[in-house]
Amino acid sequence: MYKVTSFVLKIVSRCNLNCSYCYMYNMGDQTYLKQPKFMALETVQFFANRLRDYCESSEIKYVQIVFHGGEPLLAKPDYFEKCVSIFKTTAPKVEFVFTIQTNGVTLDQNWYTLFQKLEISVGISIDGPKKYHDEYRVFHNGKGSYNLVAKAIQLGNKNRLAGLLLVVNIGIPVHDLYTEMKNLAVNSLNLLLPDGHYDQAPLGLDVNKWNDKNYTPYADWFIDLYKIWKADKERPKIYFFESLVKLIMGQDGIGNQLIGRRTNGVLVVESDGSVEVVDSLRACFEGITRNEINVHNNKLEDLFEDETFQLYYKAHDHVAEQCLNCPVFDICGGGFLGHRYSEENGFDNPTMYCQDMVRLIAFIQNDILNALPAESVAELDTERLVYENVIKGFSTENKIKIDPVMQQKLVSFKKELHI
Repeated sequence: MYKVTSFVLKIVSRCNLNCSYCYMYNMGDQTYLKQPKFMALETVQFFANRLRDYCESSEIKYVQIVFHGGEPLLAKPDYFEKCVSIFKTTAPKVEFVFTIQTNGVTLDQNWYTLFQKLEISVGISIDGPKKYHDEYRVFHNGKGSYNLVAKAIQLGNKNRLAGLLLVVNIGIPVHDLYTEMKNLAVNSLNLLLPDGHYDQAPLGLDVNKWNDKNYTPYADWFIDLYKIWKADKERPKIYFFESLVKLIMGQDGIGNQLIGRRTNGVLVVESDGSVEVVDSLRACFEGITRNEINVHNNKLEDLFEDETFQLYYKAHDHVAEQCLNCPVFDICGGGFLGHRYSEENGFDNPTMYCQDMVRLIAFIQNDILNALPAESVAELDTERLVYENVIKGFSTENKIKIDPVMQQKLVSFKKELHI
């Protein structure tokens, strides 16, 4: 029933940066303090054994291993060599794709050379131009990290850097951000919406305006960036935009935990071997991802009995009633599960970015239709999305009713019931 092919290994539970918006360290969850600072190679071996058995029983041939943290480059170079060897030796029938997500501050040529040798693709996190990056992505002494990160990116352009990951900050003028990406010669960029929920709004959102149907600051920002990006004939890949275009055009199998209707086949292994659902859910409340499952004592499949995992895995099916009746549901997918949380209703809410997603999707859909010949649009027989009409529809009676059992399940995920 469940199929997991992407495994995030928290090989280091500490970080050399102290980013203000980090869900691991600065959004209320303190469970990392109970974790070993580094994942022991013995734990890696236990996980590899469990992974081999799972892949054999589930007939899985391809697996992604993501080295993550904390900051994974706090581990030593030979640690990665030993890890890759463990996986390939333990599960020789599995084809592995190795990646690492780093803040980049210690990433030098020696690291790049090693990762090319081990066939580990590298992703770097950045927050935009120096002025903005250094406001949030700081060392524990408060100093900004931009100069070191920019150096790592520029070096990466000569060493097959896979791409950049950027948490959206709508306070950054889009022209400044795009100019920065071009100056850094970025080939691939992925955009993430900030972690947060109805009881803990991310930076840049005014909670006093949430009931204002014309308040869509993230959509406004994305639309301005989309226009600049589209007009650039030598534009970089922006996964978020490209995925939305493909979803709007009806392509199957597109999306991730943020958009689309795909299942969320991701599993996280903490530094002590604990097997959990994706850790960014911790922004909802402390302990939401915790269970008693560990690679030392359990099969990976044991997580499939965990209610939080079950909800997350099919998060794009298990949505609030408003989402079921929304004309952009197949594209938005209800948004990321963590963005739907409130202490009042658990996960029985649309994403906190609902209005923004509707406006953005409507804009891109109409932009695509406007670029097509009239006869082609007629053949598609597609109704143009009008933001105001979609939002107005949310206040009418829903034709599709949510399953009462599923609604109760969504509501049951409330802080007081899980601590």
